[in-house]
Amino acid sequence: MKSDLNKHIEKQINKTLNLNAVFTWKKVGGGSINNAYKLTSKAQSFFVKTNTISIFKNGFKEEVHGLNFLKTNGVSIPQIIVEGTFNTEIYLVLSWVENYYETNKFWQNFAVQLADLHKNKSVQFGLNHNNFMGQLFQKNTFFNDFPSFFIENRLKPQVKIAFDNGLLQTKEVQLFESLYKQLGTIIPAEKPSAIHGDLWSGNFIAAINNKAVFIDPAVCYGHREVDLAMSLLFGGFSNEFYTTYNEVVPLEKGFNTRKDIYNLYPLLIHLNLFGTSYLKSIKTIVSQF
Repeated sequence: MKSDLNKHIEKQINKTLNLNAVFTWKKVGGGSINNAYKLTSKAQSFFVKTNTISIFKNGFKEEVHGLNFLKTNGVSIPQIIVEGTFNTEIYLVLSWVENYYETNKFWQNFAVQLADLHKNKSVQFGLNHNNFMGQLFQKNTFFNDFPSFFIENRLKPQVKIAFDNGLLQTKEVQLFESLYKQLGTIIPAEKPSAIHGDLWSGNFIAAINNKAVFIDPAVCYGHREVDLAMSLLFGGFSNEFYTTYNEVVPLEKGFNTRKDIYNLYPLLIHLNLFGTSYLKSIKTIVSQF
């Protein structure tokens, strides 16, 4: 039996697209934070995610802003159908994008798409609104240099949460403070680039045209190496992807050392969301600096 929320979402889709469709619902994978469904009519399918206002008080508005940011900066996203709130529940409806095989041509195209995204520059690091990484708040206050942006908006807030919850001890916090002093000489100076912000294998779809459709962003104008580092955190992409990216917009020497520093942020996010299994990796990285 369909819930009132399901009925409401169906009504909103029909109203938005001027349809009179009858839908079937199927639960699908969509991350650990949200409920996710494939909603199908005779003519087309949609991806629906739901949650509660207690998790995202603004609904999925920040995600919609992030998807539109990516679209404005030239990369493919699903079509945004409707976003809204029903009582205490929130929802987002996107067009359904079928996931196809990740061919060599796909990885080459994906690398070019990401490089093209990164070619969109800004004057300062940051964004004109805050958003989320997972379900944790992400500050995007503007800074003129990336180390300051990274320290104040990314590392310090997550270190504080971890320390307050007993996940990090004083000695680890001191290691982070030592790292902060070195970032200005470690990270190469580049102009702020439009970045996805949470680029791992679960946040893109290999579409039928051998191109990537970007989803679940945590966008800002940041350092482009952040996206490359994040892509390597949980196993990495095809070698073809990295080879092609470096041919289009080469990375500065030493990236393989710097990538661990950038990945302290998603590791801290995972520590604060999922617990101490990520602590060893964090300690290993900060101890090196």
